[in-house]
Amino acid sequence: MRTLLSSTDLSFVQSAQIALEAQGIKSAVSDENRTGLPSNPITLAVSDADYSRAVRVVQGLQETTARGAREMRWVPRALLFVLIMLIITLCAVLILR
Repeated sequence: MRTLLSSTDLSFVQSAQIALEAQGIKSAVSDENRTGLPSNPITLAVSDADYSRAVRVVQGLQETTARGAREMRWVPRALLFVLIMLIITLCAVLILR
């Protein structure tokens, strides 16, 4: 077995493990119960034969995650814009009464 990744983010490691299983790559997680403690990473390992395929799968997962975060940057601004428009409309209604 060869260590594929090590992280303190349990959800990321589990997501990577699910993505690997979907591609038919068996993996093992170690130290899963220690993630509640600060700076205690857990590791995800795969067999030596599947390592290069597993690296490509995890890289694809990281790219998708990063792209999704970039695409969602507009949401807080849009919500703030809608809130401001509602406040302006409410003020206009109250003034014109």
